[in-house]
Amino acid sequence: MSTAKTTASLLLCTFVVAAAAAGDPLTDLRATLHRYPATQRFSASASVEVKGDAKDDGGARAGSTSFEVESGPTGFVIRVLPDTLSAAGKEAESKKRDPDNTTPTRTAMVALSIFDVIDAVDTGAMLLNELNGATLVERTPCTLAGKPATLLRIKVKPTLASTHSRFVKEPAIELRVWVGANGIPIVAERDSNYSASLVVIRAANVRKERWLLAVAADRLFASRTEEENRASVAGKSVVSIRSVMYTMR
Repeated sequence: MSTAKTTASLLLCTFVVAAAAAGDPLTDLRATLHRYPATQRFSASASVEVKGDAKDDGGARAGSTSFEVESGPTGFVIRVLPDTLSAAGKEAESKKRDPDNTTPTRTAMVALSIFDVIDAVDTGAMLLNELNGATLVERTPCTLAGKPATLLRIKVKPTLASTHSRFVKEPAIELRVWVGANGIPIVAERDSNYSASLVVIRAANVRKERWLLAVAADRLFASRTEEENRASVAGKSVVSIRSVMYTMR
């Protein structure tokens, strides 16, 4: 091999090694998320607002409530204050007297699962789990709130067990993460599309989630979460929207 060819080969190898050393965006994101193990004590007050509309069924509904959450070395605690418990109890009594009476406190409470709260209080762990088996779709420089950022579009591996059925399509899940100049995630969004069909009956659900992220000690958490669900089956549709604000105490 000539000296020129040897030099060209070495330069090519050097370029490939340098490109690999530059780091894969998902590897870099994982490394950043591992810096937030969420072991220190965290305490916050939270407020929930929900609204929904079951079209063709006159099912408009809305509600709000609040709770407190603590997480740390001793475990995870969700605390509902006495005034909220009292309001929920009165709404249940009112509903017994007249089924048409609204239950705004109970409506808001039932719209939020414990895992929704866990994911918000330790968003770093949630994002790490989403990155398992994920693939990068696109990396785009951008600005967010007037500051330079990088948008990562990520295809998430579905975990729905029944996707082996010929009636249930594999869900399409995309995660978008906006990363600041310091490498720390600022905002995350997830779109999940589910669909199934049986003879002439079709069902679909489109879920859009958003987390506005913040750092507290060794924790990456969501100061605000938003979720919108649009479900349809047999020609009927249901829309529900939920937002939660978390304020550190």
